[in-house]
Amino acid sequence: MEAHAQDTARDLDPFGFMIGHASAIRPLGGDERSPDPRYVFHTPYVEFRPGRVLFTIHFDKLKASFGELRVNINAFIPGSGRDAIFVTSVRLQLGDASAVARGLSIPFLSVAGATYAAFGFCAEGTDAQAAGISIHAEQLEANDEAGQQPLLPTHFTGIDLQTPPRLVGDDAPCFVDPASQPLTEAQLGEPAFDHWASRLSPRPATPEAQWRLAIIAQAFDRYGMLRPGARGVGWGEESRALAPIFAAAGCDAALATPPADPASLSIAWNAFACSALDAVPGPDGALPGQLVSLVAQSADQRGFDFLWSIGMAEQGHAAGSTVNLLAELMSVLRPGGYAVHLFDLATAAGAAGLPRPEVERLAVMLIARGFSVAQLHFADIGPRASVPFALIARKD
Repeated sequence: MEAHAQDTARDLDPFGFMIGHASAIRPLGGDERSPDPRYVFHTPYVEFRPGRVLFTIHFDKLKASFGELRVNINAFIPGSGRDAIFVTSVRLQLGDASAVARGLSIPFLSVAGATYAAFGFCAEGTDAQAAGISIHAEQLEANDEAGQQPLLPTHFTGIDLQTPPRLVGDDAPCFVDPASQPLTEAQLGEPAFDHWASRLSPRPATPEAQWRLAIIAQAFDRYGMLRPGARGVGWGEESRALAPIFAAAGCDAALATPPADPASLSIAWNAFACSALDAVPGPDGALPGQLVSLVAQSADQRGFDFLWSIGMAEQGHAAGSTVNLLAELMSVLRPGGYAVHLFDLATAAGAAGLPRPEVERLAVMLIARGFSVAQLHFADIGPRASVPFALIARKD
């Protein structure tokens, strides 16, 4: 397991670790039959400086009718005597031509003394064929000061998020005591919903749009984040309607500008653009903005107590890894802080949004990354093909 020179960017040999072994995606790899029929590729282990690293994977002229490619990023510490350590993973449906065309982007945080490799395999087999594959590794940020300085825990608390005995619950979701749940008709009749919806400004025209914002306010209030002095950051232009709610609570909340390239799944926390929720456009129509840097903040100000996103989960899903994008967003959340992620749940085949199995997998992987996730509820959705869904997580 060779540690390569610490170049900022490099192209990796997809078959440089299992030299000569044939890939499950024909006719890639070598001529020797692999002892592991699942094997697709395995790069050499390479070393990076501590910081954010991005692996990108693209296939040339890949065609398949079935098969799921899973790519694991593994870490190996030379001289430790230990086997490789699992870091993160993404999946790609090889029969999805649009997903294959986008390729895979896999970000992670590297640590000193470790080397990293990408291992791809098809657990259930595939009939895929391709003319080639390219794997690129790039050091996005090295010696990231914000990432190296731990965030202090949040001072704000409320009703504690209980670790559920089961990930998925059978009870019908209610608005006043929110967990991870979809919009249901019953919630629209609860007084707590009308309490928050009536305070939105401007109030959205449809009940669905009102619920997306009201559930954010209810979750933060329930879990103790809507308190004077609490700091929050969010994504989703429509959430500007929450400005009077946060202001009345004495919170300091800002709206972040989404990354120019969502597929990169990387946020420059040393300087990211945002604006006040109640910002007024100037004569040119542009909103006054500001750059926020965790590096420049004092230890007691660094990080956010609460965080929300609307539509970012779909962008992560389209880019190949929802969990990586949401975990990247929540890297600035203080321990004990809460996040609410709004997205569409696809309840029918072919509908827009995240299907239920993906939501369940997302929750499991976030828990593995050091977050607690409020119990998932899917009851009483009704005949909709897709429905708004709020996933609530706490950084442990």
